[in-house]
Amino acid sequence: MAKRVKPQGDDWLRFVQVWDTSDHEDKLALCRACKITYDTGKHWRAEGDTTPLEPEIIQVAPNINETTFAEEIGQARIDLDFAMFDIETTGLTADFSVLLCACIKPFGKPIMTLRADDYPSWQSERDDDALIVTDVAKELSKHAIIVTHYGSRYDIPYLRGKMVKHGLSPLPSMYGLDTYSVAKANFKLSRRRLEALAEYFELGKKESVKGSLWMQAAFGNSSEAMNKIVAHCQTDVEILERLAALCFPYLKSIRRL
Repeated sequence: MAKRVKPQGDDWLRFVQVWDTSDHEDKLALCRACKITYDTGKHWRAEGDTTPLEPEIIQVAPNINETTFAEEIGQARIDLDFAMFDIETTGLTADFSVLLCACIKPFGKPIMTLRADDYPSWQSERDDDALIVTDVAKELSKHAIIVTHYGSRYDIPYLRGKMVKHGLSPLPSMYGLDTYSVAKANFKLSRRRLEALAEYFELGKKESVKGSLWMQAAFGNSSEAMNKIVAHCQTDVEILERLAALCFPYLKSIRRL
């Protein structure tokens, strides 16, 4: 087999970025995407002339009080471009499920919704979510700071796994605000699921959805079921926006994704 040539320039920087921020399984996926062995990947990184990437941090102004909060967050969304992000899938891991829909809501702006059944391939190749994953990654890349709830452990790694599978370039340099982590660090509560926080802080009602709806949408081609899943996802980002506003005064920094 011909020896693979190490990427150069921006391609090399992207390789380093993914390698330095991934766990072992994601490194293996990256090597498969590059059509190299894991040992080759380790050798490339060890011999590379780029120092390991340290997590970059955006410092957030401290002591934001309630009387000035509306003005502070208004300026932040202009300068830093916050966008709420949530996905709905048929399973919990990228290799055993497909992406059903995704909602992206820039702060204070309408929701952008992408749903799998809007794509022609949905009717004949429902197991191939390459097109919707490509569009989600493209839209997400337009924003500087991505707000999720438990998304640093689920939504973002899930999307990354799909992106590598479908041969897409990594997301650009972006930052992540995970309201789950903020709530865990600052609020002594019995539960920190989005539904529980929404109820306790009176941010809106998050409707529960029966698991059978996912089956009907994914395998039964039910538009009604898909509509309910999409509505569920849209409600999540609306509540997430309110929760982010509540959490913002407690932030000391925003870490790179």
